[in-house]
Amino acid sequence: MDLPLKKTIYKQHYRKEWEGEFKWLKPIPGDSSKCRCMYCKIEIKAKLYDIQRHKNTKKHKDKSASFTSSTQTKIVVSKEDTTAGIASSAETYLSLYIAEHSSINSVDHLTNLCKEIFSCDCVKGGAKKELKLHRTKCTNIITDVLCPYFKDLLIKDIGKGPYSLILDESTDISVTKQLGVIIKYLSEERSEIVSTFLGLQQLQSSNAKSIVDALISLISDLNLDIKNLMGIGTDNASVMVGINNGVFKILKEEYDLPHLVLNRCVCHSIQLAVSYASQETIPRNIEFLIRETNNWFCLSPSRQDAYKEIYEKINVGERPLKILKICATRWISIEPAIARILDQWDELKLHFQMSQTAENCYTATMLYSMFQDQRNKLYLIYLKSVLTEVQQTLKIFEGKGTDPVILIDTLKRLIESLCHRIINPNSILDYCTQRVNDYVDPKPYMGYVFEEALCKSLLENPEKQALKQRCIHFTLKLISELQQRLPENFKNLEIMTALSVKETLKNNKNYLNIVKLGEAFCLKPEDIDKVLTQYRNIGKHDWENKDNTITFWCEVFKYRDAAGNNPYQEIGNLAKMILSLPHSNADVERVFSSMNIIKTKTRNKMSLKTMTSILHIQWGLKRLKESCCSHKVPIEIINKTGSNSKYSFKLLRNIDCNQPSTSASADVILEDSDDDSDF
Repeated sequence: MDLPLKKTIYKQHYRKEWEGEFKWLKPIPGDSSKCRCMYCKIEIKAKLYDIQRHKNTKKHKDKSASFTSSTQTKIVVSKEDTTAGIASSAETYLSLYIAEHSSINSVDHLTNLCKEIFSCDCVKGGAKKELKLHRTKCTNIITDVLCPYFKDLLIKDIGKGPYSLILDESTDISVTKQLGVIIKYLSEERSEIVSTFLGLQQLQSSNAKSIVDALISLISDLNLDIKNLMGIGTDNASVMVGINNGVFKILKEEYDLPHLVLNRCVCHSIQLAVSYASQETIPRNIEFLIRETNNWFCLSPSRQDAYKEIYEKINVGERPLKILKICATRWISIEPAIARILDQWDELKLHFQMSQTAENCYTATMLYSMFQDQRNKLYLIYLKSVLTEVQQTLKIFEGKGTDPVILIDTLKRLIESLCHRIINPNSILDYCTQRVNDYVDPKPYMGYVFEEALCKSLLENPEKQALKQRCIHFTLKLISELQQRLPENFKNLEIMTALSVKETLKNNKNYLNIVKLGEAFCLKPEDIDKVLTQYRNIGKHDWENKDNTITFWCEVFKYRDAAGNNPYQEIGNLAKMILSLPHSNADVERVFSSMNIIKTKTRNKMSLKTMTSILHIQWGLKRLKESCCSHKVPIEIINKTGSNSKYSFKLLRNIDCNQPSTSASADVILEDSDDDSDF
């Protein structure tokens, strides 16, 4: 019997003519059965059906949207512009790029490179010859053109509304003490709370008077009204919060700011609470195990390779994640390191068992004995459970987009959750203020993972009880430390929840809380009466934004009645004051991180003016949610780039004629007008 012939399958090959319809399609060299999407960076079978199906996917549509001509940012230059104006436009955008991303020194080569390889209008013909941008000119464009432009945008956005300042001190790479200042305010134009860089001030001394003088000087230079200052956020340094001569005390009394609120950084307080609790209750060898495990691998590629080989054999080709380093000043950073060690516990134990013989090293022997001890693993399991919860609270306070009026509830929930781990569930007490030691459950259930690991361990019952008791003491100490570090104005922060969108729109509201808020911010009696009336009536209006507190109040600010007046003006002003209050020093720490990236060992002579200007530009772009590519610089700012009056150079006189010139083409030596060298 003859078998039927098999159907011949023809292999489809890539066709060049497809590129006419699908501009994003490219062939794959050496494989004609596939093609590549240049937008999505993926391979597709060289079949027309597959190509059309990929074109209609959501991923491709999203990727291709950024490549369409309508969304591409272009530097539009009118025909009337001269070649010098075109060159000024190019110089402005190159300086903006340098300020956001790079070292000023790199502009020397970047400008020459642009002249050689780019064919856009900015570098054609006469403009190509006019494009003259090197580090001195670039520095002056950054400090005298772009920085004032972004400062003006910030000041206009702040307007005459209330604001708060977040302060901290730091020392840069050149051992110069700086005061970093962040401003927090509610932007009606952008309908969001803005926390952005305001300035860096050099300190002559670290006392409170010097800090206040530097702060007042900065506020005056920016033409901000100090009467609109609602609060200051600081760490727990005595120079900031001292009851006799602290910065807060001086500002409140000498500058007549009775409404001024002091908010200590909650993140810093939580960090200190965890650190003190662990020092007094957790065995010291736990921190030694975590620190030395990282130290064992961090500077030795051979040890990393040996461990990687062991890990891949046990886990069938998987690569191990790096053991993280703990920060010396932030004990809470131990949590992610604990998680990594617990995930790789058995592999690490085997590695140190082999290393103690192979390297004949005492540290390896010590670490192996610690990894063998089941108690150490149990301590880490419980610490991970507690610290994960603490870390989540920190991220909420450090994050952006959180509801500021209910942040204090997050801290309360953390304390309550810690209490529920160890106290009798039938106990009735105020978790934030009462001593919980008297309510401890004799046999608390301290988490599923911990209890299961404790049950499966080979420890004797007395050892289990001792270990569990130590974990209870750690939890009690942590609760006590958190209670002691609650903000002094904790009760006022609690009643601020009255302005959350949920509470504001309720029918059965607590009107007494809104009165207390008015008194806390020193409102006049007649204004408090207006606020109370508006608080009663505001829920009767049909508002669009009922889910987010910030967008809700921004809608209230913009509301106008038939006469063009805002019937909720007073309560809106009170909401502005409260929403602008600081809760964390995270943003000022981010400023110092940026400062350490800008001013490095190789750029340790950069002047304060230049560094501050770069920070203003970087944070200005972040505030606008733009980049050097997407931001459109106004033509009047570009025109300033070509103005010689914006470049303040001075001729050095009395120069030794025998000294060789550092310039191959200049007859005179030019110096930046700033007294501090920039390079």
